[in-house]
Amino acid sequence: MIIKPIYEILPSLYLAAGSSSVIWVDSTLGVAGGVLLFCLGSLIWVMRSNFRRLDQATHAGKRFNIPESLYEFMPFLFIGLALSLASTQQSIAAYAIAALCLYRGCSLLYMRHRYRRHVWQKVPSSVKTSN
Repeated sequence: MIIKPIYEILPSLYLAAGSSSVIWVDSTLGVAGGVLLFCLGSLIWVMRSNFRRLDQATHAGKRFNIPESLYEFMPFLFIGLALSLASTQQSIAAYAIAALCLYRGCSLLYMRHRYRRHVWQKVPSSVKTSN
């Protein structure tokens, strides 16, 4: 059994190790391992978030609906695109697009964290979840 602080940070460690491997390792096998670590970290992150989620997923106010699986992985797709652009392209425009993609991916993760209620977050008494 892994202690809770290490268990909670594992997806972030997988994402960081995969990202750094994609950016700094030159071999094909190292990049493939980094991509695999990044994908596993994002998968574990999404699975934990969905399992701990207390609020209901509602899509009534949206103009168009995308599949739930694509929606959940959207921040990681932006971050992965930013990493691939930063590691393969050498132009200022590519770095600018990579910075924008990284910003969008991180802001989506922050908004998801902020607007979802999880088991480990305190739920105010005025906000009740419906079952």
